[in-house]
Amino acid sequence: MANNAPLNIFVTGGTTSVGREACRQAKARGHNVTVLTEGSEGAVKARQDGALPTYSDVTRAGELRSLFQMAQTDVVLHLAAQLCNGFPVKGGYETHERMMAESAQAVVSAAITAGVKFIVYASFASVYGDAHGEWLTEDDHGHEERALRPALAAEQHIMASGVPACVLRAGFNYGEDDVAVRDVADHIMQGRPLYLGDSHTVLNWIHAADLASAAVLAAEQQPAGQTFNVVNDNPTSASAFASQLATGLGVPSPVGDQITGFRAQRATSEMQRLLLATSARLKNDKAKSVLGWTPRYPDIQSGIDQMLLGWRASAPVKV
Repeated sequence: MANNAPLNIFVTGGTTSVGREACRQAKARGHNVTVLTEGSEGAVKARQDGALPTYSDVTRAGELRSLFQMAQTDVVLHLAAQLCNGFPVKGGYETHERMMAESAQAVVSAAITAGVKFIVYASFASVYGDAHGEWLTEDDHGHEERALRPALAAEQHIMASGVPACVLRAGFNYGEDDVAVRDVADHIMQGRPLYLGDSHTVLNWIHAADLASAAVLAAEQQPAGQTFNVVNDNPTSASAFASQLATGLGVPSPVGDQITGFRAQRATSEMQRLLLATSARLKNDKAKSVLGWTPRYPDIQSGIDQMLLGWRASAPVKV
């Protein structure tokens, strides 16, 4: 269902790279945006993006209900889980796993009582599990053990809630405000070794701006019951991503100085290793045809170049 009228959109994870991009794009398209944030710094960012900041724990249904009602929310963009969907680093997923599961329940409960019309849930491309590099569509159920069972359970909870909803299965996302990719860049700049998995493992990526544009289009069109792969056109390895980032930073590639063998067991987490070994190529044709979505950054080179431009523009001026 296409919706051309201005919407009241509520964004969780509003000060992440994806959340900020979604706020800016939704405002540019004439919608009213309220975001869930924390602290004065988050509020400043939300206002910079043209959104109204609000404060709550995303796992507290009662507080969310009050906020949804206050904002007269039509659509919730539930993007908070993308906090743990950046470049896989040690502890990146595990830190937010409980929040991801409990926030899905809280958002659904609050949406039902507040009369929200639609939920867009940003999930994970990795829920397909290891397909050994094969191409997959939304009709495929994945291969072997799925990497992110809690993420899949959150999807299912939202889709079975009775509130019309859709799911965006996002590749590993990166952008100007992303903490994980900043950590990777710091390692590269300091010449510290990284764990990048097998260079033959094919991973799916998405620039934050492209994931945000798919989320806003989904809010407008409200394709109830649908799942979309939101990934760039060219899946590639973590090694290739890190090499391209190093090139943009003007330093040597870290690929020759990876953490391997016994060191990897000690320096990484089990989930990090699993994510970097989950090889699949996801097709994004459905998002293009149904939502009218086109990635602005179809490959990692164009996306990383844009991200680095943002970093340099926001860097302190040396005097």
